[in-house]
Amino acid sequence: MNSGYYAVVLDKKSQDAVKPNATMDVVNGDHITIAYKPNDIIFKKLYKLIGQKVNAYFNEFRGNENIEAFWIKDMYLTETEKRFKRIDPGSPHITISHKEGMKPGEANTMFTNPTHKENRLGYVEGIFKWVPFSKKDKI
Repeated sequence: MNSGYYAVVLDKKSQDAVKPNATMDVVNGDHITIAYKPNDIIFKKLYKLIGQKVNAYFNEFRGNENIEAFWIKDMYLTETEKRFKRIDPGSPHITISHKEGMKPGEANTMFTNPTHKENRLGYVEGIFKWVPFSKKDKI
């Protein structure tokens, strides 16, 4: 297992559009996780996509008392217009903000059990990257 994750890291313009929606202590709004701690097969498969631009469309805002996020409807590689999907289980999303001390894995509860759900249409852009957990895990 590799120590890091693959993500679509949002460009500054997209982050600036997402972050004002935050209502909780810890503000995120900077990426869409594609594969968290991928095994070697998935790591190698996705490695060749590093640096590619990705367009993502969201269609809902969901949240509960601990976390809030935009639900990603579709993602596409910009150059080829090929559909791009999350590898990990669960729905692709942009975590906007969450309460202090909440673990990232708890994000999935807002999709299965949201206390707040509303239609919100939007578009963000980013670059597909490997995000290591520490400097020694850089590629």
